[in-house]
Amino acid sequence: MALTTPKNPNYAAVVVQLAAVNDLAGCDNIAGAPILGYQAIVDKTRQPGDLGVVFTAETQLSEGFARANNLHSDTELNADTAEKGYLAKNRRVRAIKLRGHRSDALFLPLEALAYTGFDVAKLAPGDVFDELNGHEICRKFKRPVKGSNARTPQQKATKKFVRVDAKYLPEHYDTARYFGNEHLIGPEARVVITQKLHGTSIRIGNTIAKRQPTWRDKLATRFMKVPVVQYTYDTVYGSRKVIKDPKAEQNHYYGTDVWTHYGQRLNGLIPQGFVVYAELIGWTSDGAPIQGGYTYNVPHGDAGLYVYRVAYVNPQGIVTDLAWGQLVEWCAQLGLNTVPVLAELAHKAFDPADWLDRRYYDEGYGQAVPLSGSKKLVDEGVCIRTVDSLHPTTLKAKSPIFLQHETKALDDEMSVDLEAEGGVAA
Repeated sequence: MALTTPKNPNYAAVVVQLAAVNDLAGCDNIAGAPILGYQAIVDKTRQPGDLGVVFTAETQLSEGFARANNLHSDTELNADTAEKGYLAKNRRVRAIKLRGHRSDALFLPLEALAYTGFDVAKLAPGDVFDELNGHEICRKFKRPVKGSNARTPQQKATKKFVRVDAKYLPEHYDTARYFGNEHLIGPEARVVITQKLHGTSIRIGNTIAKRQPTWRDKLATRFMKVPVVQYTYDTVYGSRKVIKDPKAEQNHYYGTDVWTHYGQRLNGLIPQGFVVYAELIGWTSDGAPIQGGYTYNVPHGDAGLYVYRVAYVNPQGIVTDLAWGQLVEWCAQLGLNTVPVLAELAHKAFDPADWLDRRYYDEGYGQAVPLSGSKKLVDEGVCIRTVDSLHPTTLKAKSPIFLQHETKALDDEMSVDLEAEGGVAA
């Protein structure tokens, strides 16, 4: 049976072979295993060469997987109620400190997958999946959003007018993590290392939109058989997952629509057919932080927009990306900021260890956007982007210290993550 492509490879199960098992100071029974740029805490009996499956921080294990492997801290939820695990009811892998040592991945032997009926002996290092033999294994953790998507009978009876076909304002692809995907960029390829900003994604396109017919249009079409213009170009905005069209009906489960509010600043600026993908950092218009702790010295109540991708979408919906140099020139002509470049080098000269758990601006990278708030915070990480390619490749590397901050933010049920929750409004 062939493995199916996971919905999000960054939050999928990965078959790995342990390269090292390192002693941890002050720990007699556990050790540290570096895996895919993360560290898993493993039993000290583990040896280099052992095969297993790893789940990285903020991956949610399926209920069936957690039950079969007795991973729940609530024993009543385990197949063997005499066994107690360490996962909360949401079955989320968290980035934590254990006896002073970081743990941001979960490693289990391949036998943990045997309950699916799949022959685990057929699995090999590098296999990636979120489903096995019809059993869901894991997915990206998403905090439940307060509110409801339910529509009233009156809403259901009214056909919603949709102006923009999603193919004309395509979602940004999920950026793959660097660790485990390094091979996607050749060693001699030129890459730019850019600061990964922690905000919320926005897409803004001057794209093909359907005109809502007026009563005059309806009369002209029905009685005079006069053709009317059905489509036009218009500027439309979106979060990572949802098109935010102020000219159409939409619901929100938060106090402000930051995507429309800030996207409107680009009205009349973007040429027809182009879509801008950017990161918004700072504050919502009503003064709430877009991301807690990461407001980057942006004036209160304002936001900064930093472009990381520009694409041209033709009338057939075919997408062509600008190469990095073209993107920089294009943005300069329009007066738009791009995500800050920290370095440009050959891929073989890039060592992720040199770039993680740092505060770039404070360490002399004057082009970086400075962090605000606690000095304990570090930059989220970096993106590694090919420069001279018709089909640019972008990978991301997140800082371990940042992962712990992200976990704590998700632990706080009262906090708001606009990046995640902006994708649920209908």
